[in-house]
Amino acid sequence: MTSTELRPYEEREFRIALPAHWEQVESPGPPVALIAVEPGDGAAFRANVVVTAEDVADGHQWQRIVGQTLTDHLQDYLLLDEQPAGSGTRRLFHHVLPEAGAITAEQWAWTSGRRGFTVTASAATFDYDAKAELFASVAGRFRLREGAA
Repeated sequence: MTSTELRPYEEREFRIALPAHWEQVESPGPPVALIAVEPGDGAAFRANVVVTAEDVADGHQWQRIVGQTLTDHLQDYLLLDEQPAGSGTRRLFHHVLPEAGAITAEQWAWTSGRRGFTVTASAATFDYDAKAELFASVAGRFRLREGAA
């Protein structure tokens, strides 16, 4: 992977670092707190990072619900890997978008108090290997803000 400069992004509940040249989608609406998308190059799918923040009653139950929601709503969903990651969960999965083809996504999820947060990074499957290190770097910079949650 070539080095990509990351710029800080701060929201009321969290901080993260995003590729400096990526576009942000303004005010996506709850539970989506942030969408950042790589610049368009004519490809059918643009790599992206989506952060969600939502109320949860139980972190373990919430992750089961998230997993079931992915299964129910993504075409040809295939869980490739799922494992604990620090105080949360990391999953790698494949799905298909009819208009864009095969997609590979990596998702990190954490809970803090009664709030659940996910960072989901997606790329066209054939581009995923070139983006995996960048995605891990972005997710690794996710931090809750003091007093949040």
